[in-house]
Amino acid sequence: MKQYKFIQKLLLAVLALGCASCSQDEETQVNQQNLVVLNVTDAGLVSSESQTRTADEGFVTTFKKDDELGLFAVKGGVIMDEINNMRLTYNGSSWSGKPILYDERLEGVVFYAYYPYQADMTGKTDLQGEDFFTPLVDSWNLTNAQSDQKEYAKQDLMTSGKTELIGENGNYSLSFQLSHRMSLVVVKLPSTHYLFTDAEGTVLPEETPYIAKPNPASISFEIGEEKILPYYDAAKDEYRLLRKPSSAETITGYYNGKKCSLVTEGKMEQGKYKRFVVDGGHQEKKHHLQVGDFYYADGNIVGAEVASPAKKNCIGIVCWVGNPMPSVVHKDVISNITGTSYYTMDNDVMLREHPNCIHGLVLGLYTDEGTFSSTLSTSMADWFETTSLTSSYVSITGYYDKHDNNKNKTLRFLGYNNSEIIKLYCEASKTTFKYLDYVADCENNFPAPKNSTGWYLPASGELIALQDANNLLENKLNLQLMKVAEVGMDIKGSYWSSTERNNNNMYFVSYPNMKGTAGTGGVKNKSYSYRFMLGF
Repeated sequence: MKQYKFIQKLLLAVLALGCASCSQDEETQVNQQNLVVLNVTDAGLVSSESQTRTADEGFVTTFKKDDELGLFAVKGGVIMDEINNMRLTYNGSSWSGKPILYDERLEGVVFYAYYPYQADMTGKTDLQGEDFFTPLVDSWNLTNAQSDQKEYAKQDLMTSGKTELIGENGNYSLSFQLSHRMSLVVVKLPSTHYLFTDAEGTVLPEETPYIAKPNPASISFEIGEEKILPYYDAAKDEYRLLRKPSSAETITGYYNGKKCSLVTEGKMEQGKYKRFVVDGGHQEKKHHLQVGDFYYADGNIVGAEVASPAKKNCIGIVCWVGNPMPSVVHKDVISNITGTSYYTMDNDVMLREHPNCIHGLVLGLYTDEGTFSSTLSTSMADWFETTSLTSSYVSITGYYDKHDNNKNKTLRFLGYNNSEIIKLYCEASKTTFKYLDYVADCENNFPAPKNSTGWYLPASGELIALQDANNLLENKLNLQLMKVAEVGMDIKGSYWSSTERNNNNMYFVSYPNMKGTAGTGGVKNKSYSYRFMLGF
């Protein structure tokens, strides 16, 4: 198990065998005088295009707990039996293995270390040539399954050169520098860091960065017809794949419906990496976020003013700008019971699970018509009150909430909260709702970006907010929807919300007279329209 950026000290406890007449104090003194201190550093990886040998930040290795390396000692052209592929294990702060006693037998001895440890090293060392580990390197096998960090680390072969003991008078040390023996392909897929601005173009303070990048579900790599699974370094937003030095192959990458070819021939060198930057890699972009912007599967945003936006991979329209979390939107609502704020960080599940989604809401292109569920013997709200969820969620009811006035509860932005409660209810009652099939169908057809909340059924409050006195729904949102989907919101239709009225009914929202209105007669087994939202 490894991370990047590393210098560690390896201490081998050296035992000194004193005579029976020696005191315990004398033995302790001898042990400390003969302590062998090993400094182990990683030479790191450098760019194949670099003119220097300085390792790049992020390409130097840090050992982690339970990592293992092997140690050899050679004297007079022969491997010493007692230090022949000795296994050393890292415990998080130091290494442990079979104790080594320094005495005259170690005079003139040279040492070699390698990582990761291999139980069978038969025929994998060379006592005659310049490189002790040439046979190991030549026989090293790489797999195409490197996505797991442990599996990646197990394939990242590193070895030292000949290393001699340094010291005298009981103070000895070994300094190993491990060099990477494989080469590395690094793939930087396109990503965009949006710098949101006001209408005049001034960049707004950035509380949480918003970065659009390819949906992981759309990303795959192949060599020939074989699928490969590279390691994803989230910190650097890069994909990494260990390859044999001087490998000559073409790696085909797929992302968001696009294709790229990465040719490694002539670019792979031992101990070096080759970075492939696809479609410009990472970039920054200023953008005035506004209602009507077009929202895409990779999180990219196209301005509302664009007359002919790309339809491919468009999944929705920005319908609300600002932090949509209940603890922010409704922070001033006072509980009828406690006399303090009702919508808090403690019961805000969107904040808890998606703290980065503070920029706005997207109305999805997906639409369908169907039932919500069967009618229930007990409402979800009543079930909710019997659970421990009451401290970490807000009730799904739009009418019987003892904390909030029923005239206002239907105006709250609680879609994500309610949708999560519905899933928890179904799990607890071992049942399912037809609604869940529709939201799954939406996700299959319009995959949501990783940095969003994912699709959920809006509460009555979010649906009501789609319309205003200026006829926002028809004059803005529907015009934008028609550009990319050719299906707008039906101004005469009725839409399911995730706000519950009672055991038989959900609130539905309709739009008479340029106003969103929450109706209470949405019997759960009747058919109404679906539209989903996500937070980003």
